[in-house]
Amino acid sequence: MKVGFIGLGNMGSGMAANLLKAGHTLTVYNRTPARAEALVAQGATLAKTPSEATSPQRRTSSSSAAIS
Repeated sequence: MKVGFIGLGNMGSGMAANLLKAGHTLTVYNRTPARAEALVAQGATLAKTPSEATSPQRRTSSSSAAIS
């Protein structure tokens, strides 16, 4: 499943890491790009903007994740 994730704070980074471990294709965005480095090293793609992380093909949910 393709997932877009916005917000990699204390809770978000762990949630995003679990999505990667589960085998999902992950695109992440965080206001401070350095917070995404560990996830990118694990295979996530870094989006430059929130809208890039949640492309029109994805549905946005209130948990800051977009799942398609």
